[in-house]
Amino acid sequence: MRFQPSQSGNPAGRPAGSLNKKTLAIDAELQEQAAEAAKVLIERAKNGDLTAMRMCLDRFAPTGRNRPVAIELPVIKTPEDAELALTVVTDELAAGELTIAEAAGLVTLIERMLRVAERMWKFQQARRDAAAAEQEATKAEGEAPQPASKPAEPLYSPVNSGVATEAPTDAPPALRQGGSLRAGALPGETPLPRAA
Repeated sequence: MRFQPSQSGNPAGRPAGSLNKKTLAIDAELQEQAAEAAKVLIERAKNGDLTAMRMCLDRFAPTGRNRPVAIELPVIKTPEDAELALTVVTDELAAGELTIAEAAGLVTLIERMLRVAERMWKFQQARRDAAAAEQEATKAEGEAPQPASKPAEPLYSPVNSGVATEAPTDAPPALRQGGSLRAGALPGETPLPRAA
C-alpha cells in the first residue's frame, strides 16, 4: 500500500527538523573551538589569505540580504501607524537608503504587523464583550459581578484565513471606514485607504 502525500510512513518516528546525535556533537565541538578558529581566521586574513579576508569582511561588513536595515519604524497598532511606517519606508527608498528588495520586505513586515494588531484588537474586544455579557447576566440574577473567565471568540485565528469581517461600531475610526484592516486579498474585501 502506498502512503498518501504528506503522510509519514513512521508517525512515531523522529520529528521533522530535529537533529541527530552526530550533528549535536559536532555543533557542541564547534562552539568550544569557535574563539580559537576565529583567531586563526583573522591571522590568516592578516597574512594575505584572500578566502579568509572575504570571510572576515562578510562577517564584519555584511552586504545583500544580511545587511541590517537601520530605519526607525513606529509601533504599529492602528492603520494610521501603518500608513506612517509606509511613508518612512517610501522616503528611505526615495533617498536611496533602501534597496527595492529591502523596501518590499519592510512593506510585507508592516502588513503582517497590522494583521497581528487587528487580531489583538478583536481578541481584546471579544474579552470586553464577554465580560460585559457576564456582568449583565449576573445583574439579572442578582449576583455580584464576576470577571470573565473565557473569551467569546477562539484564541486561534489562522494568518491567511481569507475571511473579511466588518468592524464593530466602537472600533477605531480607521477600522470603521475600511471595514477590515487587511488589504483586499480576496474578492469582496475592502482594501485599506490609500495614503494621500
